[in-house]
Amino acid sequence: MISGPVLLIGSNGLLGSEIASAFKEHQISFVEKNSSSLDITDPQAIAKVLEALKPKWIINAAAYTDVDKAETDRERARLINAVGPKHLAELATGANARLIHFSTDYVFSGEGDKPWTEMDPTKPVPRNWYGETKLMGEKAVRNHPNHLVVRVQWLYGKKKNRFAGLKSREKFSPFVDQFGAPTWSRDVVKAVLALIVQEATGLFHFAYDDFASWMDVYQFVKEEWHLPVKLIPARTREVNLPAQRPLNGRLANDKLKRQLKVQSLGSWKTSLKEFLHQGQHD
Repeated sequence: MISGPVLLIGSNGLLGSEIASAFKEHQISFVEKNSSSLDITDPQAIAKVLEALKPKWIINAAAYTDVDKAETDRERARLINAVGPKHLAELATGANARLIHFSTDYVFSGEGDKPWTEMDPTKPVPRNWYGETKLMGEKAVRNHPNHLVVRVQWLYGKKKNRFAGLKSREKFSPFVDQFGAPTWSRDVVKAVLALIVQEATGLFHFAYDDFASWMDVYQFVKEEWHLPVKLIPARTREVNLPAQRPLNGRLANDKLKRQLKVQSLGSWKTSLKEFLHQGQHD
C-alpha cells in the first residue's frame, strides 16, 4: 500500500494519533515522533532523524492549536506552526522525501458566505495569530516540490471530543453565525491514506458536502443524545474571545472529490452521528 519508511511527527495529537492507529490497522511500517522525542523547531535534530531513517514520507501532524492562547504565546505558536514546517520542508527536499502537512480554514479571512476553494487567495490576512502562523507554515511547505497540504476544520475525534461536556450543562451558547462543518479526524485520515496511495501532491481541502453553524451542530448533538440542555444562540461579536474568529469557514471539496474519483464526501451529520453513538463520548 505505502512503500518506504514513513516518519510520523506529532503522533500524540488528534490527527497524529488517528494516523498512527490507521497505519497499525493496515500494517504500514512507520516511526513516530512527538514533541518530547523530536523538536521540529531544531533543524539539526530533524536532520539527524532523517539521516538515520531515510524516510520516503514525512507526515507533519504537529501543531500549536490553542487559538486563544496563541494571541499571547505568539512566539511559541510561530515556532511550531511556521518555523518547524519550514525546517521540515527544507530538509525534506534535501532528503528527497515527500512531505504531508495539515493546515486550516483559519488561513482565510472568513468573509462572505461562499465555500473557499484551493484557488482562493488568503488575503486579506487571517483573523487571528493562529491563522497567520498556520498560513506561514503552509506557504513554507508548499515551496517543497513534493508536498501534500490538506486543510481541515472543526476537528473532533478520540483525542478531542468537543461534545461530551454538553451532557453536564444546563445551558450552552453555541455560535449561530460561524459556519463550517465538524470534521471527524478518522475521515480526514482515510482521505489522506487514499491520497498517499495515489502519490498525490498539491493542496486539498477535506470537507463534507454540507455545512452548518455551531448552533446547528450542537442542536444535532442535543437531539442525538436526548439531552435536556438549553441551547441559547450566541453571536461572535457579542463574546469577548482573545482571538477573533472567522465567520465563514466553509471549505469546498470539489478538487478532492475529483482526485479521489468520488461523487460525494458525505454529510457531517452521518459521521457525527456514528461518532456520537460509538461509545467515544463516555
